[in-house]
Amino acid sequence: MSKIKELYKLSKAAKVGEECICPACGCKFIKTNYQQAFCKTKANTKCKDKYWNTVTPEKRCNTTRISPANRRFKNNLRELNRLTMSNKYDDGIDYLLDCGDRD
Repeated sequence: MSKIKELYKLSKAAKVGEECICPACGCKFIKTNYQQAFCKTKANTKCKDKYWNTVTPEKRCNTTRISPANRRFKNNLRELNRLTMSNKYDDGIDYLLDCGDRD
């Protein structure tokens, strides 16, 4: 882990236009912005995310962490189950017999 932290420091300290090594994937890249520390070879922000998820101890063990979107989804699912379970018994055949013919 100290190697990737060192690569991150080197990338941050490099001047614009210098060749750097991405701390996450090890690809060489030319620094195009003063604040750039990761390559842009992977789609979206995968290298940046991989680096910070590896370096941050709480994120390395993310089985205990629930994202707000997952928490909201689970709460909505529980509420839906609660609502549908309260109506789980239909009137069945007795209801149909009481309705009679609807002409």
